[in-house]
Amino acid sequence: MRHTRATVMRTALRLLDEVGLDGLTTRRLAQELDVQSPALYRHFGSKRELLDHMAAAMVEDAFAHLARPGPGQDWSGWLAERGRALRRSLLARRDGARLHIGSRPVGNQVAISNSVVEVLGEAGFPPADARRAVLVISRYTVGWAVEEQANADRPAPGESREAADADFEYGLSAILAGLRANLADVRASPDGDDLVRGR
Repeated sequence: MRHTRATVMRTALRLLDEVGLDGLTTRRLAQELDVQSPALYRHFGSKRELLDHMAAAMVEDAFAHLARPGPGQDWSGWLAERGRALRRSLLARRDGARLHIGSRPVGNQVAISNSVVEVLGEAGFPPADARRAVLVISRYTVGWAVEEQANADRPAPGESREAADADFEYGLSAILAGLRANLADVRASPDGDDLVRGR
């Protein structure tokens, strides 16, 4: 039976939920698809490439419902919702955050990232700093989700989902406050070129 690239990837994501990242082998995936392992390489050149596309699919699903900011919508609230959406997506799958670590942008991921950079540019961020802002939110969110999933089976005393959400929001708000302050500095500066001072 011949499978499409999308079928292989979606089956791999389902298998990830069942067996976790460590149990997701190409042999196990081939068995699930009722093919020989070499057949998978018609769609993906390596397991790493497959994992990259799985991570990309999660990101695309996370942001599918998020449009560009509407007229007058604050960029920071919009960016915060993207961070929340990414966290929800990572936590929705077993080892979702670990899967995302080290992945390379593929498919529509580059276009998605570029669109965020463009929105931040329209808000006044210099291009290099817009890219950095996207990376900061993404890496904070992924790192947070890694910690959450790593400790899911042994929560700290008194820890709850509500507490985890509040703690995540605290960090996200702190990052956004810093970005807003730096953007204000850029707007006030005669040069107006860099968020990071002292360069």
